[in-house]
Amino acid sequence: MALYLVRHGACVPKEINPDCPLSDRGMVEVKRMAEMAAEKNIVLTKIIHSGKKRAEQTAIILRAILKPLFGLDQSIGLDPNDDIFYILGLIAQAENIMIVGHLPFLQKLTSYLVTGDEDGSVVQFPTAGIVCLDKNTGGKWEIKWTLMP
Repeated sequence: MALYLVRHGACVPKEINPDCPLSDRGMVEVKRMAEMAAEKNIVLTKIIHSGKKRAEQTAIILRAILKPLFGLDQSIGLDPNDDIFYILGLIAQAENIMIVGHLPFLQKLTSYLVTGDEDGSVVQFPTAGIVCLDKNTGGKWEIKWTLMP
């Protein structure tokens, strides 16, 4: 059972566009990361995103390349400062999902899953970065691989 965590691609500054859509660089980086993930032959059931424009656009690019079985959905509880405990139930019930979100949420979630402490820092999330977590034989989450632009 794998869990893929993705930080949205680079976006336009909110001073230029308050919706913060992906920048041209962001679109290129997300596409490249999706292609690299596809080379790993990952199988996704679903991609879930926060609903913010930059996360939704990132998820759409990922869906086009990775073709998750059940497409993509928006979920509450994935905004930058949301409590990570809301999403833990979803993670426990689903297999092979990809979550597209934001900082500091993704760092807190990863730290909690790997160490049990959301305040730690176990991996960096540059824009468009992908982290694959998997459960080891003891049932604990560990970082299996990362893809960074």
